[in-house]
Formats: sequence, structure tokens, C-alpha cells
Amino acid sequence: MKKFPIHNITPKIAREQQVELAEMVDTSNSPKDIKIIAGVDIAYSKKPSTGFCAISLFSYPDLKHIKTYYELDLVGYPYIPGLLSYREGPLILQTLEKVEEEIDLFIFDGQGIAHPKGLGIASHLGVLLDKPAIGCAKNRLIGKYEEPGEAKGSKSILKDENGEAIGSVLRTRDDTNPVFVSPGHKIGINEASDIILKCTTDYRLPEPIRIADQEAEKYKNEGDI
Repeated sequence: MKKFPIHNITPKIAREQQVELAEMVDTSNSPKDIKIIAGVDIAYSKKPSTGFCAISLFSYPDLKHIKTYYELDLVGYPYIPGLLSYREGPLILQTLEKVEEEIDLFIFDGQGIAHPKGLGIASHLGVLLDKPAIGCAKNRLIGKYEEPGEAKGSKSILKDENGEAIGSVLRTRDDTNPVFVSPGHKIGINEASDIILKCTTDYRLPEPIRIADQEAEKYKNEGDI
């Protein structure tokens, strides 16, 4: 496969890369024999701009926490809408170098194909890692949808401006705001929402990224002076 560097990329080149990488995204597969799921999140300290990454591993489907891996580094890439993976991707890949277990599927706190270029962080890193990946976001980035039912498990389809399905709007807890689930790579829309629902317990967010979010914040607080 052609190499697509993620470090020190100008926004212009990054957007050109996104077009090529989006063509490599596969949403036709359904991953088999999932045993370990990784939730990925990053917390930030403002002065200086430091990222604190946590990758939390869970067994599947019983959702037992296996281990969390951590890494921190200065983050030089600015926040640019649509280019989150170029800001967070290098630190995530750096953290993954520490992981000893074989990860079968990633859940990212962000978007998959529900992205202006069809390449959110879950799709981008899913392609680079050649692994099944799902984007599970708290907020919509693009698309239109009808509000799902109020009960846990209710969902509706998220569609782009052409009416094409790009994800699901999933209620993971009764009478709570839904999450926006989109396939990243090597998984379909329905399969992605099914796995997110199976990874959800008593909270709005699925356990892998809920714990990763908590651990990243704890790690950040330990590093704050």
C-alpha cells in the first residue's frame, strides 16, 4: 500500500490525502471473532498544548477491562475542522506502539465516514492500521436524520446531502441524547451500531471510550502543574 504520512502535513496536502484514503475505506465487511476492543481518547492541557492519550482494552462481548495504555506528547498541529486525525493521529499511533495485545476492533471518540471527506478519525486510522474501526461521536458533524425513539436501542439513519446512509443515530440509554455512530473501516453501518449497543451498559457512551475518556482525563490531571 502507498504510504500516507500523518506527521507534519500541511492542511492542503492533508485534504488531498483524505480524498485518496477515503477511496480505500471498506464498509462492506463484518468483523469476525472479536475478542479485544480498544477505546481511544485524548485529553488536552492548554499550557503548553500537550495531548494525553489513553487506549483502553476490553474483552468482548463480556466487557471486562483488560488494561489501559498511556502516552503524552506536545501537540503542534492546530485544531482545524475536518482534520482531527492529523492533530490526534500521531499521538494515538505513538501510544499504540506500547500495546502488547492484538486489538480486533477500535472505537474512536469521533467520526467514521460521517465526515465531509468521508474520512473521519475512525476511517483514517482504520485504513492506516488495516483494522476494523467505528466512530462514536457525541455530536453530529454532517448529515440529516429523524430523531430515534426514546428507548435504549432505538435508532435512525444518518444521511448525507445526497440521501446516502453514512451512519446511525443511536439511543444508548432511555430518554438520553443519542450518539452518532458511523463505520470507520472494515465494518458496515448496522454492524457498527450493533457493536456500540452491545458495548453500552448504564451510560450514554460505550464502555471502551467512556473509560478511555476518564483515563485520559486522569492522566492529564496527573501531568498538570
